[in-house]
Amino acid sequence: MEKNDFMKFARDLYFHKEFTKGEVSGQEAMRNAILDALGGEFTPTSWGKNKYDVFELISEAVDAVVPRLLTDQFTNIADVRTVALGEKPIFQVKDPKAIRVGRVAAGDQDIRRQTIKDTHYSIETEDFGVSVYTELHQFMTGTIDWSDLIDRVAQAFTNHIQATIAGALNDSYSLLDATDKITGKATLDQIVKLAERIQVKSNSNVEVYGTKAALSKLAEMANVNLYSGSMKDELNQKGYLGVVRGLKLNEIPQAFNVNKDDFALDDNKLLILPEGEKIVGVVMEGDAITIEPDYTGRNDLQMGFKTIERIGIMALQMKVYGMANLG
Repeated sequence: MEKNDFMKFARDLYFHKEFTKGEVSGQEAMRNAILDALGGEFTPTSWGKNKYDVFELISEAVDAVVPRLLTDQFTNIADVRTVALGEKPIFQVKDPKAIRVGRVAAGDQDIRRQTIKDTHYSIETEDFGVSVYTELHQFMTGTIDWSDLIDRVAQAFTNHIQATIAGALNDSYSLLDATDKITGKATLDQIVKLAERIQVKSNSNVEVYGTKAALSKLAEMANVNLYSGSMKDELNQKGYLGVVRGLKLNEIPQAFNVNKDDFALDDNKLLILPEGEKIVGVVMEGDAITIEPDYTGRNDLQMGFKTIERIGIMALQMKVYGMANLG
């Protein structure tokens, strides 16, 4: 299977669990792809000879899935870039300063010039990795669910990036000017006023972003008893309203902190963004690298791999946006 075909297959398998390829299930097709890479047999010898071909398939599958997962979740607020190794993408931020119009005396063309200073960011990347293993007898009997193993590696990277984005957003709240955020417990009137401020400041329509729990609190503020029947139905079906006081609301799907039972995104924060603006930059540099872990000093019968990605994440602080605290 060619690389592009395999990556499409990996995406189809991850996002459509009942996916079939030919006359077999997607999971069986993945097992067959691994078996082919191993020369047709699950043995320690075939693993020793062909494991790097398997590693390549794992890397391609991870690269196929992770950017799509991130784009699906953070499409409205994050600019996700997948670039070649060594490439440093530039994130441009327009100067929000308004251009003034000045009076010009009759017969005189002198006027004070204004400089527009756009800001450019590049984001440094670092290596992050996950290491997994399986028992030798599972490998030899072919009972490993390869698609599940690869999916869990892809999801691990996605969870890490989700938590890092959440941290960047939480940290950015403290860095905002006092006029661009609401501290304490915000009222609906304050949120509308802040949205109006960001709209004028950015010269663009604005929208509100938050988790389902955060957006549902706006409905409570607006008094659900005053809603029409259709609005009550919408609130019941979605958990929040699509529009409150003329402001369009957008859900950011919640995520867990890795291996913890707490949420990564703050359910008491609302983000107010100019329409189409993205305030987080994410860079995935180069292809994923899958290698064999260092088993020096180990004498157990286990087989595994380590997958490494170069990732960089940053809140683009010079963007025009607002944040409100709900509690």
